[in-house]
Amino acid sequence: MKRRNLIFKNIILILSILIYFFLVFIGTNRFIYNISYTKVLIFMLLISLFIYIYGMIDNQRKTYQKNINIYIGLYLILLISLTFFIGRSNIKFYSWGNAGNYGLFYTIISQLKSGNFSSILINIFGNMIALIPLSFLLMIKDKKYNNIFRQLLIILSIIISIEVLQGFTHVGSFDVDDIFLNYFGTVIFTFIITRFSIIDKIRLLFYTDYKIKDSIKNLLFYLVGLAIIIYILILFI
Repeated sequence: MKRRNLIFKNIILILSILIYFFLVFIGTNRFIYNISYTKVLIFMLLISLFIYIYGMIDNQRKTYQKNINIYIGLYLILLISLTFFIGRSNIKFYSWGNAGNYGLFYTIISQLKSGNFSSILINIFGNMIALIPLSFLLMIKDKKYNNIFRQLLIILSIIISIEVLQGFTHVGSFDVDDIFLNYFGTVIFTFIITRFSIIDKIRLLFYTDYKIKDSIKNLLFYLVGLAIIIYILILFI
């Protein structure tokens, strides 16, 4: 049973990632199959739930650690999808984008002065929460990342890389305020979740099988796997 579950897990995971890449990253498939923010989020949540249940079945610390690495990988794929592909214009590597903000707080002040609720929600609060999942997963992975300064190198490297690539690919523009908001959001989140020891309680949820019967865990595992297959078929309709 253990070997069969591992094989099934690997098949579903690899198949899902390959199909995701086909739908989102290759050519114009994202337009043919009408891939949206909601659809890719559901896809990633289903895969994450599938991996999570497999962790409950195996119930080994090593497996839980591997699962968290998979979550981080899935999040980074999702971040790249939303930043450069879903609802974006074609990538063009020919020159540095002309548009950009290199002055701190310029975009934030402009949004607060003249932006509507929707644009403020997307451009300010959206940027503040964009890297929070990564901060969260790093803390779940290792207690050393409970310190925001331990997250600094990883998170800032990703944020700056995205902003620079947006300028070069013309799917957005380089904005200093985005860098500030992305990192400031993770700072606030990390402070709150560690100050009140919330992260320690949540971390336990990623390293437990809840003492659920093996038969139920296996049933859930194969049901979610089936749900992923059905969802993939729906995406192609």
